[in-house]
Order: sequence, then structure tokens, then C-alpha cells
Amino acid sequence: MVLHGIDWLAIGGYVLVIACASVLLSRKPKSSEDYFLAGRSLRWPFIGASLFAANISAEHFVGLAGSGYAGGMAVGGYEWSAVFCLVPLITLFLPFYIRNRIFTVPEFLEQRYGVGIRLFFSGFMVILSVLTKISISLWASALVFSDLLGWNPLAVIWVVGLGTALYTMKGGLRIVVYTDALQTTVLLVAAVILTVVGLQHVGGWQGLHAKLAPSMFSMVRPATDPDYPWPGMFFAVFLAGSFYWSMDQVLVQRAFAAKNLNEGRKGAILCGFLKLTTPFLLVLPGLIARAMYPNLSRPDKAYGALLLHIMPAGLLGLTISGIGAALMGHISATYNSVSTLVTRDFYLRWRPAAPQAEQIRVGRGAVLAVFILGSLWAPMIDRFGNLFSYLQTIQVYLMLPFAGIFFAGVLWKRTTTEGVVACLCTAGVVCPLLMANGKYHFLPFMEAPLLRPWLHAAMLAFAVSMVALVAVSLATRRTPEAKLAQTTVSDFGTLVAPGDGKGLQDYRLWLGVLLAVTAALWYSMR
Repeated sequence: MVLHGIDWLAIGGYVLVIACASVLLSRKPKSSEDYFLAGRSLRWPFIGASLFAANISAEHFVGLAGSGYAGGMAVGGYEWSAVFCLVPLITLFLPFYIRNRIFTVPEFLEQRYGVGIRLFFSGFMVILSVLTKISISLWASALVFSDLLGWNPLAVIWVVGLGTALYTMKGGLRIVVYTDALQTTVLLVAAVILTVVGLQHVGGWQGLHAKLAPSMFSMVRPATDPDYPWPGMFFAVFLAGSFYWSMDQVLVQRAFAAKNLNEGRKGAILCGFLKLTTPFLLVLPGLIARAMYPNLSRPDKAYGALLLHIMPAGLLGLTISGIGAALMGHISATYNSVSTLVTRDFYLRWRPAAPQAEQIRVGRGAVLAVFILGSLWAPMIDRFGNLFSYLQTIQVYLMLPFAGIFFAGVLWKRTTTEGVVACLCTAGVVCPLLMANGKYHFLPFMEAPLLRPWLHAAMLAFAVSMVALVAVSLATRRTPEAKLAQTTVSDFGTLVAPGDGKGLQDYRLWLGVLLAVTAALWYSMR
């Protein structure tokens, strides 16, 4: 791909703006709370933009367009599911997180279940963040920029990874969130431009419909569909997404930093509105590419084909900047969350009296360490592609039992630590078994049409794990009431209790609008 001078000017302008913002917005952190949680002072626009930027990465541009090219709009259901997955965060978990003033999600698990569950979950998240977030994002960016610009993949990994690590280390969460707001603007503008230009080339929405089969536009597929069965999309994806949006440190750390509960809730609602755009901005380009170039060698070439053939000079540079913005927003979010987990869950357990400045130094060291580990491991993804598909699948399978542990812990007082251990042990056996069966098909009962889709197999693993949790919890001693006071729901009416704002400031109004718009869009695309 040949870039013109105006394209390089657009890319250079983006890099300059981010660099200047990093310098102007950064300040010396006064405390560990200031470094890891921006002093708990964030307002809702920045929280929402940062949540969105932390979610979107370079592989979304290529992967979602590729999935759209191969299978149509159905993959966009994952994006709209996120709206419903934000509801547990907004109504159920965030009040507990803000009230208990925690730094990390595992802290909440310690308050509910004990220190062992906290350390296990924290270690699990740190390992997965390095293996399936940082390294995969860096490798995806290397592929994108090597395909589009001919850059050396290893150079991309180390330059992008180090640059993002440096500004994350400098200002902590505060600088990450503010630069995320800028990067969200860039990536949305770039995605809108590509979609609009692409639709113009195919004759608009009606012209695109005329060139593709009607099934390409359906976002609700039969229950036996191997990739997007509607029960799995509505239930399994809801549980996995609830874990991702309500319990994954990378995402919820932004909400922890809210000035108050109402600001955190409104920030999550803003993120939900932004997520409504992604099927149209990231999946729809794949359908446009399918209409224009039906014989691509690989679906993942769809996004690059559009950039190469239809984007005019200048706008091409802006679009590439948008991809870079998505990449840096996602990686910086992961860097910051891992440094918080390492410092708060592990280092402070070893040195509980560590001064504030020492905690900040450890956090910065953790950022540098995970950058190096992720960069070293990233090239291995190409060599061991099947391994990383396996690791990603394990992540999704285990999200469901962990989501069950959180929901049960907050909603059912009878849940015990022993029940949680039984749930995790059961998941450790059942999940790999059903995953292996998905490849080798050695369990005859799983050949039933409704059990063949992998999302349904994941739901079965969740159900078996939850049976273990319930059975062992009922068979063991109750958790003392004093320990449950700050970690469980005592009155279910509190789930929709009024917030701090009234009228247009009431989060319930905007949450209702968000859910209604999402349902209407999904119904129109059924």
C-alpha cells in the first residue's frame, strides 16, 4: 500500500496529538490511589470513552470485518450483547465496588470468599492478560501494519508496545483515560469515514442488499447454527459478557475511578451507546468488501482490501491512525490493570506497609515487565496458532463459571467458599473435556443438534459447574452474616434504586433508552 504525503501528515498529526496530550495531561501521582485510580475523580464522559477504547483493539477492525465478510452481520450480535452485559455492572456490581472502595475486582472476592479465591482469580487474570490480551493485540497490530504498510512485524511489536508502556507508566490511569477519550474520537471518525465511503461505492444500503443474500443481514440465527445459535448468543454470551464487563479488571477499573456511583453508572451507559455503533462501523465494512471483492483469498483481508482500493489520500492516513488508536487504547488499559493487580493483590500482601511512592514504582515496573513478556510472546502466536485458539476458547469457557461465582456470591447468601472451590474444580475438568470433544467428537450425547454449537457446550459446562457450587454450598456451613453485609443483596428492590441524579441526570432513564434502542435495532435486524 502506497501512502501519500497527506496520509503521513495525518498519521504524524495523530502521533503528535497523543504525545502532547501525554505530556500536558500527566502529573506526578500523589498517591497509589491517584496513580491506579486517577484519584477516584473521573466523570462519566471519560469513563464511557475509556471503557469503549479499552474494549476495541486492532484485531477488532480486521477480525470483525473478516467475520462479516464470511458470515454476515450475525457476529455483530456479540457487540450488541455488550449492552445487556453492562446491566449487571450498572445495577448490581458497581454499587458494591464503589461502596467498598476497592482497587481490584479480586479484593471483592476476598471480602466475600476469602484470600485464597482472591489470589487465584488475580493470578488467573494476570496470566490471561499477558497471553491472550497484550501479546495477541501486539501480534494483531504487527499483522495489520505489515500488511497495510509493509513494516517489519517485530519492529511494530516493540515500538508500539514500548510507546504505549511509557505513557502508561508516566501518568497511570489518569493519562490512560484522557488519551483514551482522544483515541475513541479518532477511531470512531475513521470507522465512520470508511463505512460511508464503502456504502457509496456499492450504491448505499439498498445497493448492498441487492448484491448480497438476505441471510447476510440477519443477526438472529437458528438454534443449531454452529457459530451464532440464538440461545447461545442470548444466554452464553450474556454470561461471558457479564464477566468481561462487570468482573474483568481491564474494563471495570475505569468505573472504580468514578467520582461517585452515578458518574460510574452513566459512564457505563455511554459505553453502551457507543457499542451500538460497532456492528455498523466494524462488521458492515466486511459485507461491503464481500459485495465488491467476493473472491478474496481470506476473509481477514476484507478490511485491508477496502483501505487499499476505496480510501482517498488523507482519509487513508486517518483510518490507519484510527486502528492505531484502538490498539493503543486496548493495550494501555491492559497494562494499567495488570500493574494494579500485581501491586495491590500480590506485592502489598508481601509488604503491606509499603509507602505510596514504592507502590507506584512497583506498578510502573509491572507495566514494563508485562510489556516485555507480551512482546517476547507475541511472535509465538503465529507459530502456535492452534495453542492460542485453545487459550482463547479456555478463556471463554472459564468466564461462564466465574460469572456464576460472582452472581451467586452477590445474589445468594447461602453460597460458601467451599462451594466456589468445588465449582472451580468441576470447571477445571468439564471445560477441557467439552472443549476437546468439540474437536475430536468422542462424547456421543454431545452429537445432539442442540449441543453441537460450541456456545451450547460452554453453557453445559457452566450448568454442571453451578450444580457443584449449589450442592457443596448447601452441604457446608453458612457464611457468617457479618461477612455478607457488604457483599450481598439484602433487598432486590435496590437493583433499580434511584441514583444521585434526578430527571435527565437519573441513570435509569438513560439505561431504559439504551435497552429500548438496542432491542429495537436487534428486532429490525432479526
